[in-house]
Amino acid sequence: MTIWTPRLPTDRPKYLGLADAIDVDLADGVLAPGQRLPTHRDLAEALGVTVGTVTRGYAEAARRGSVRGEVGRGTIVAPAQEGASPWWGGGKDAQPKIDLGLVTGMYGLDPDLGAALRALAAKADAQEYLCYQPSRGMARHREAGAHWCSRFGVQAGAERILVTAGGQHALLVLLSVLFRPGDRVAAGCLNYPGLMSAAALLGLKLVPVAMDEEGVVPEALEEVCAREGVRGLYLMPGSHNPTTASPGAARQARLAEQARSRNLQVIEDAAYALTVDEPLVSLANLAPERTFFIASVSKLVAGGLRVAFVACPQEHVERLELGITGTTWMASPLCAEIACAWILDGTADATMRRKRAEAARRGEVARRVLAGRRFAALRHGYFLWLSLPEPWRGADFERAAGLRGVVVIAGDSFAVGQTPAPAAVRVSLSAARSRQELERGLGILAELLDEAPRPGRAIV
Repeated sequence: MTIWTPRLPTDRPKYLGLADAIDVDLADGVLAPGQRLPTHRDLAEALGVTVGTVTRGYAEAARRGSVRGEVGRGTIVAPAQEGASPWWGGGKDAQPKIDLGLVTGMYGLDPDLGAALRALAAKADAQEYLCYQPSRGMARHREAGAHWCSRFGVQAGAERILVTAGGQHALLVLLSVLFRPGDRVAAGCLNYPGLMSAAALLGLKLVPVAMDEEGVVPEALEEVCAREGVRGLYLMPGSHNPTTASPGAARQARLAEQARSRNLQVIEDAAYALTVDEPLVSLANLAPERTFFIASVSKLVAGGLRVAFVACPQEHVERLELGITGTTWMASPLCAEIACAWILDGTADATMRRKRAEAARRGEVARRVLAGRRFAALRHGYFLWLSLPEPWRGADFERAAGLRGVVVIAGDSFAVGQTPAPAAVRVSLSAARSRQELERGLGILAELLDEAPRPGRAIV
């Protein structure tokens, strides 16, 4: 019997490569659900690695749901649906879905957490990270946050940085501190659903503003401000979710002028800004006295850390610190220390390069499979915005794709206020477990685009 012998990477931890290989070969049919994998010792000998490496690789695969241990049988490939994405909700006899809905940070390329924990455990002051710390964050972590903000071109001293429990927490704190229930905040007419849920929770009204390929249209913003008495503006510079709109320097300068003339408080959510090739032009530099910049580590380092940094005007630091105190008291010092170490030792930058490279390769797959279809995408983008031909509607296409085993998100989910739902879907390029799985999912979408929805029901 030939032993299963995957190829392991040379540019990242081998145990992560082993877990990735299991995911890829499971998706490609090389491994079958229920198949018994080689023993730790046999596979270690076949691959020329230590038994510990195989043990860690199998453990990582088990964490992802790709394998499981069974008494008397060893390590077994799990049924596919057990290792599928969080979108999977089928029964035991149903087929798993290919997740092109959730935009993740490509978990298989995350840094080596085990190494980070071992280094942390060796520090004399490691116990300090289990203690209560200032709500704005420890000084060391705020300094690392200033370094991370500089990656976006935003220069802010540590005294202007606060540490939050991820970008969504930062957004909730900013909205709750800067505005009051009933206030109006302008935002692109298609936008991040997390913004809408946070605004609804706080009793804020989002006022939709027309958009083009550079994002919010200044003339439309001016009209909205005059009509609605808007007090704030939410922007996603670099790469807008879901449209991929990317503003140029002139557009940003115009928006900065409007923010000043209309006395707007500006929130810049840079979740995907480092996926663009051009240097970011930020209102945090153009209008620093009124701009609150969110620099998360989720998409390009590790989403599970739940760490983000907010660069804000000095006069608002204490108010925002109270907002953090009133929600989580503080971001986890343990998670913040791991993020800090990775930022300062170069791990974050190396991870970012790997993920950008993989995103570019996945983008090439999308351009090949969807050739001739209309969509917007950035070279290193994590998602694309797919326009649908008549008579498709976003919700119908989402349902039809789901019936064929592919998850996408209809444009309806991104429409702000009374904005008409666009005939489009957002397609994630980052959640599929491999490029092969991504190609299969995109192929199904391409076939569906060439069909017409049947009256009264989606295509099955």
